Amino acid sequence: MQYSQVLNAVANVNGASFIGLDTLTTPKLAGGKKNPQQGRVQKRMIGANVMSFQNKTTNGYENMVKRRLVAEGKNPDDFVLGERAWGHRIPNMPIVEHTKDGVVNHYLEVIFLSSGESEYLLDGVVVPATAIQGLPEAGDAAQGGLDNKVVVRTFAVDSITELRINGQVFN
Repeated sequence: MQYSQVLNAVANVNGASFIGLDTLTTPKLAGGKKNPQQGRVQKRMIGANVMSFQNKTTNGYENMVKRRLVAEGKNPDDFVLGERAWGHRIPNMPIVEHTKDGVVNHYLEVIFLSSGESEYLLDGVVVPATAIQGLPEAGDAAQGGLDNKVVVRTFAVDSITELRINGQVFN
């Protein structure tokens, strides 16, 4: 998907919005260049349900973590929002801009609610995840001791194949 399409899709979101998301990504596999499957594997995700936040007056991620801490009977003050590890968020948008080696890339930042259906492709052929060599396991931050984690993901705009938001479909 083109950056302008994603920007258009999220431009009218005010506060938080639920989004349907489909992606096609190339995972980095363990083993580097020695892994014979490196660069040949893609992950297709269809039907993920995510939430995006504009963060106009407050940080939606921080608020969600603190609400969940309270629901679990934990002190919300145990969570301190850290700085972004990379890139910068475009003000009032769920878009992250990152420049590396002089190239500007854009990402859609979302909070995962449910992942939908995922499958792996090796050279364009669907294979089970167990057939992928060096597939990394996802890990999440501590979030002040939260059990029900708030999972944030950033998707490269060009890996998004479809967005469904506010009754409109963008692809």
